[in-house]
Amino acid sequence: MARKGRLRRHDTSAQEVADLLRIVDAGLADARVEAISVDRRFCAAYDAARALADLVLRSAGYRTVGAGRHVTVFEALPLVLGEGFTNLGEYLNTCRAKRNTSEYDRVGEIMSGEVTELIEAVEGLRAEVIEWLQTHHGGLWQPEE
Repeated sequence: MARKGRLRRHDTSAQEVADLLRIVDAGLADARVEAISVDRRFCAAYDAARALADLVLRSAGYRTVGAGRHVTVFEALPLVLGEGFTNLGEYLNTCRAKRNTSEYDRVGEIMSGEVTELIEAVEGLRAEVIEWLQTHHGGLWQPEE
């Protein structure tokens, strides 16, 4: 991906990781607000997923560049976290396409169950990313007090 110009080297910091985790948590909180539309809730959960995948990539020393950054960040998940994340990366990329439809074309295509499913996927990934950070990038992980 770096040779193809989709990634560039990036030095992250514990502060950047903490900031991205706050974006993830805010997106998840917004996605749970049932007073807003299902489409907006899905977009909030998607934004949390994208920020979390971006956190993983930045922690591994890279940042996306150019067109297709959202695709790249999800394709990179199994490259950084391992092949066991291939299906999740593909699922999140499918969510990206649904989010694009909702954002740019039409509303009403997303069902509430899809929001719940995406929230659960992001929560599970968040827990695994925290464990990965603690194991592989302890200097970047600073639990909030």
